[in-house]
Amino acid sequence: MNLSIQSLPVELLYRIFDNLDTETIIFSIRPLSRLFQSVVNTYDRYVLDSKLISKSNFCVLCRLIDPKNINSFVLSNNKEISNQIDVFISLVHLQQFTRIQFLTLHYIEEFQLNCILKRMNLNSLVSFSFNIRKYDNKCKKTTLSLLSSVVAQLTLRKLEIDIESLRMDEITWPVDCKIQHLTINSDIHINSFCTILQFFPHLHTFIIRKMSSNLIDDLTSIYFPQLRSLTIKDLVVKIDKMESLLLLTPSLVYLKLIGGNEMLDGKRWEQFIQINLVQLEKFEFYFNEKFLIKTALTDVESIISLFQTPFWMEYKKWFVSCEYLIDHSTICLYSEPICLSILKYTTKSQKISLSTSTSIFDNNSTITDNINSLNLCLSKIIVDEIQQKTITNHPMFPKVTEIELIFQKECPLLLLQSLSIYINISQLVKIKLYTYFFDGYRQNIFYKYNKNIPMDIGIFMEQAHNLSSLIIQGNGLRYNLNRTIENIHSTIPCRVKHLQVPTNSVDQIKRILERCQHLSTLQLDVQYIGNIDEMIEWFSNNTINSTCWKRYRTIIVWLGIKQIQSTEINVDYKRIKLTDDNSNF
Repeated sequence: MNLSIQSLPVELLYRIFDNLDTETIIFSIRPLSRLFQSVVNTYDRYVLDSKLISKSNFCVLCRLIDPKNINSFVLSNNKEISNQIDVFISLVHLQQFTRIQFLTLHYIEEFQLNCILKRMNLNSLVSFSFNIRKYDNKCKKTTLSLLSSVVAQLTLRKLEIDIESLRMDEITWPVDCKIQHLTINSDIHINSFCTILQFFPHLHTFIIRKMSSNLIDDLTSIYFPQLRSLTIKDLVVKIDKMESLLLLTPSLVYLKLIGGNEMLDGKRWEQFIQINLVQLEKFEFYFNEKFLIKTALTDVESIISLFQTPFWMEYKKWFVSCEYLIDHSTICLYSEPICLSILKYTTKSQKISLSTSTSIFDNNSTITDNINSLNLCLSKIIVDEIQQKTITNHPMFPKVTEIELIFQKECPLLLLQSLSIYINISQLVKIKLYTYFFDGYRQNIFYKYNKNIPMDIGIFMEQAHNLSSLIIQGNGLRYNLNRTIENIHSTIPCRVKHLQVPTNSVDQIKRILERCQHLSTLQLDVQYIGNIDEMIEWFSNNTINSTCWKRYRTIIVWLGIKQIQSTEINVDYKRIKLTDDNSNF
């Protein structure tokens, strides 16, 4: 019997679509046959994630997909696509979106937020996330009213909010709110913390970006047993005030704290947890303390010894590392695995390090499992460490997908492929290359004395098979010779979707677009301000429906359709929008 995918039941095809991105469904599957076109048109679980999407594709998706078939939205006015939400609002009828369950709005302007919340049917909303980048005091009253209405939705279970603290304090929270998972990505104080928990009786998980030290006087008469998980990503209080806060949440099963002051006393933590947080199963932390005088090995040993008691080692099995960063006179105390997602790497020679676990950092990559973004300064110390290590199939940071490589002035040349001792290069989706200096040596990075160098960087980036975003920056890059810049361009992988590079001429832009066929957004760092208008005119004449933003010595382009050079093309259909953003002038 000959079977084909077209003979599969429609519901099974829908299940397959659930595991594909929307662009693949619309642009690769829909054109295959009339049957697929029909199935694609009736599929009703579309997730429209507009990150790294070209303007032309975005417009097509908004036109082809029936609004009632979209149940999840991610829209963003980020640095790369500054007016995407405006474009979206202009292309669709918001009232036709009747089945939205998941809504995410990044860097939205306040009037845009009000427009969407007023017109879109959100009766099925399960998850809502937004952050406002531009406020309008005329919209303030309306915003607060709309937010209160959305939060009161009986279906809403997850809320992530990022607004200025004064607006946060003025929100009227509904009584008996049904939300179970709340993230606040702005600075809040203990009064707001208590107020929120009073109105959120079903809240199980609370994530706070920053907690300030303001405390109300009497906390002994209240507590919130509903809360099971608490995360504070930037703690600026001392341990005594932190203890006062934790007395309010006796039912915690999970606790994560980053920052704080005077948090290094393992005995004090042990006693407090045994008495007040008896249900706590997992305690993750990353504490920093800066010392005015240099610390010795004995000081590190005295700190770590307080975490080597039976409570930590046997009963809870919570293992801890303590590092003294020599150059910064700073103690870092953290639970294993490290609970940070972004890490600036420090070599062994730059620190004193002790751990309560028997594992060795180099041979136990699970310690770094939570780290997905790595900052690596390519100094002589790093090169020396690389030369002393053996390349293996088990990198120190196996889950890293984003890396920032900073080339320092005194750094000797090295093969970037050797960075595989730190990361799995094939997993990288974002690479940032940065140099503080651009003297004769720095030009070596991309060409001058050693012709193999651009090849080395090119090979490194080609090994990053999943790379979608590439940023190349430096203090002097935009001011150097065209030949150097062109050698930078020659290292760019063809598959990137977002690109930020130095550029000096229209000819260089042509070569970039010819090389990179999948670009959605492009940021050009330009040497001469006088070249900017010429470059924008080139995009107007050679692309259709692109949008450009001018900033100081910078052009940002959300690409439409790249126009084929032909005498048959009717230039009357070319359109381009130009936005002046003078915020950086």
